[in-house]
Formats: sequence, structure tokens, C-alpha cells
Amino acid sequence: MSGIHVPRLAKGRGYKGPEHYGCYNTGMAPAIFHSRTGKYVVGPEIPCHDAMRAGMTLFAKVRIVNGTDPRRKVWILKSRKTAVSKFLVLCGAQIIENEKQRQAHKAAAQAAATGDLAAALALGDF
Repeated sequence: MSGIHVPRLAKGRGYKGPEHYGCYNTGMAPAIFHSRTGKYVVGPEIPCHDAMRAGMTLFAKVRIVNGTDPRRKVWILKSRKTAVSKFLVLCGAQIIENEKQRQAHKAAAQAAATGDLAAALALGDF
């Protein structure tokens, strides 16, 4: 992922990656934060905030916030290099998923234009 450059992060600051296709400010975009304790918190934006607020940076390396949903997994890491690497992996996965959604949207729009009612209804998902 040479296209994403993670800037230097002061304690208490973070950086957000790409959002889900068709969404903005959902709080589930990959994010990296430099917590006030000095550790790095990587994962979806809102679960990272929740983990830092709950003080989980002191107790665990990986934590699933708010239940057992694996999409809300948060990594607490000591080194910037490891944290940036994990963040770039999450961003890469999101970019691939966005491209799949973009192609499905394009296919549904083309099918709807030819009169396919199921495809026209599927457009509401995007």
C-alpha cells in the first residue's frame, strides 16, 4: 500500500483510512491512533475510540469491543512500525472490498437500465 502515507501522530491523535463504498462518517473505516499512554490503537474508528476511552490500552493486545463481532476488532500495539503495517493491511482490504462493491453497483445499474426489476431493487443497497 504505497498510496497511503501515515503521518507522524502526536499522542491523542489519529488518522482514518478509506470509508466503505457509498458511505461516509460511519465510524467503521480503518483508523490508527496514538493513545495518550503511548501505545498505538488500530481498527475501526469508533471501536478504537471506545477502547481508548475504556482504558483497554493498558490490558490487552487485541480486543473485540462491544460483543463478539469480528468487524469491531481492535489491536493495541507498542510500536509504530507494527501499527502502521496493520493499518495498511486493513486499508488494503477495504480498498479491495470497495472495488468489489463498485463493480456490483455498476452491474446492477446496467441490468436495471435494461429493465431488470430485481437489479433495480438491488440498486437501493448502494
